[in-house]
Amino acid sequence: MINVSTALIADLRAAVKSNGLRATARTAGVSVNTIKRALDGGALSDRTVAALRRVPPRVRTAGDFAVAARVQPPRTRGTATSWSLESIRAAIDQQMRGQFALPVRLAETMRRDDAIFVARSNRLAPVRAVATSLRAHDSDRGRAIAARAKTSVQVPRTVLASIASTLIDHAVAIGYVEHEPDADGTRIDMRLTSWPLEHVRYNETTGLLETATAEGVTVPITHGDGRWIVFRRFSAVPWREEACLLPAAFVWASHAEGVADWSASSRAHGLAKIVGQMPEGSAINDAEGNLTPAAAYFIDLLRALAEGEESAGLTPAGSTTQFLSNGSTAWQVFESNIVSREKAAARIYLGTDATLGSIGGAPGVDISQLFGVATTKTQDDFDTIEAGLSSGLYEPWTAINYGDTRYAPALRFEMPDPDADRKRGERHTNRMRLTDTIKAMREQRLEVTQDTVDALAREYGVEPAPRLAAAATQAPQ
Repeated sequence: MINVSTALIADLRAAVKSNGLRATARTAGVSVNTIKRALDGGALSDRTVAALRRVPPRVRTAGDFAVAARVQPPRTRGTATSWSLESIRAAIDQQMRGQFALPVRLAETMRRDDAIFVARSNRLAPVRAVATSLRAHDSDRGRAIAARAKTSVQVPRTVLASIASTLIDHAVAIGYVEHEPDADGTRIDMRLTSWPLEHVRYNETTGLLETATAEGVTVPITHGDGRWIVFRRFSAVPWREEACLLPAAFVWASHAEGVADWSASSRAHGLAKIVGQMPEGSAINDAEGNLTPAAAYFIDLLRALAEGEESAGLTPAGSTTQFLSNGSTAWQVFESNIVSREKAAARIYLGTDATLGSIGGAPGVDISQLFGVATTKTQDDFDTIEAGLSSGLYEPWTAINYGDTRYAPALRFEMPDPDADRKRGERHTNRMRLTDTIKAMREQRLEVTQDTVDALAREYGVEPAPRLAAAATQAPQ
């Protein structure tokens, strides 16, 4: 059983909207309930997923894209520097309601924590480092359109990283598409930008996302209209589902408090206290309540010795001194708490509490090892971004410039296969077993035909099956 990818869910949703639920189920050869389960992101068998991939996506024409006028986001607000537990709870409540101004500020502040910073950096590393390619429709026209899209559609890697960063924290990110006619006015070029999520809110009355603009108006965000792209992991209220901010906020708070408490405890352990006793019968205060000259001298001397300003001094005759140190072992509690919070941050962002044998992947993360540990999270990030770009950028560009979306290209992340070496070894072993079997059959003067080779190849999982030379196909005499 495997989970249905975000890209496939988007294709199925488009097919259901265009053709209806029952017609889509008939096309795929599955039940209506299977389509519903797939749309909800449920786990299905490999065979069922393969059948669903055969459902053709809906073809949209240029008329489907009534492109809205260009808008600008408002000015970005300042970042809060101090957070109480009450304000953290308020930000989490706003995230759950789809109001993102305060949650965005909280996420920005959390990045200054070393545990959160390392975990987020490792999670973002694949998006920044993995190569992308533009897959053309399998036709001459599709390849020609894809070649034009490489220069006409701009998807900067920095913008993808910004979108992925927001998506990780809030489980939703907004892209905005800039339009510009080319030099001769025969084509509309498009460029992806990242829209600040802090200006976005969910309207519970209409069930739509909307945003404030620099022009002082509020506009709806309609995914795939040629301007707006909504990158989301779930079809409904995704910000309540897999937003890392939700569990990480209090992990960050407890980690920060643990570091502060540990620092205070370290100071208490490292700074010895000196207590002095004046000679019997000596006055400490005068008639007005002030320290006597002898008492003032003695206390100044003790303070200078404790702080390391003096290495020696003379005490009043008959006086005594005593050093007091903190012998408590409570500092071990702080260390345990800090380590547990660092592991929790790694689990939230990476799906594991150790990469390459150390928390968060320090001192460095090899990308193939990261995939081996957190492949599902990385693949989910890729699928979500690919699906958003497909229906929100490349399909509108193709329809506006070429009439419809049938030949739209698609951007894909070239994700390395962590099992590539193992699979190559298995294929080599299977081919050796196949050739050894054929050799043994011939040595025993058994009949070996192409049908025999094909059957053995299927049994051993060798593709394509080797072809016998013309002379070798003859049965032994």
